[in-house]
Amino acid sequence: MNIWFLATLQWLHILCGIFWFGSVLTADFIVLPTLRTLSLDVQRTFLRAFVVQAPRIVTLIGGMTILLGVVRGIVGGVLSDLGRPYGLTWIAAFVVGSSLLFLGTRILTPAAHRLIETPAGPEFDTAMARVKRLTLTEIAGFLMLLGFMIAMRFGY
Repeated sequence: MNIWFLATLQWLHILCGIFWFGSVLTADFIVLPTLRTLSLDVQRTFLRAFVVQAPRIVTLIGGMTILLGVVRGIVGGVLSDLGRPYGLTWIAAFVVGSSLLFLGTRILTPAAHRLIETPAGPEFDTAMARVKRLTLTEIAGFLMLLGFMIAMRFGY
């Protein structure tokens, strides 16, 4: 195994993960709260563009993060450790990461599209609350992933 190849995989995986998680944090704690201070028409105009562009980029980066994690694990020898704590943590990280990608692409993005088309009033407030709950679920998943990454760094 070439140590430089493994190191390159590791750092690309980390950089993609930072981009993916950072995108979620930026959207949840900067973009959405800022939008709520604007008029509904401005919110809808921005969100229409945002929910088209952001998922394209974030889905690509999320998929690359998962793929690089899988390749990095295989190159690093995880397949011989699947029954040990490190291998089990690697599997759990794969499942949670894949679930996060699914949550973002198949649940959160469609919920954001529905939010844009929802008329102002109680229905809009309910749809916005649902999107916010989904984003909090997403953040919880990323925190779980971060815990797995730290555990794997120490051999668990």
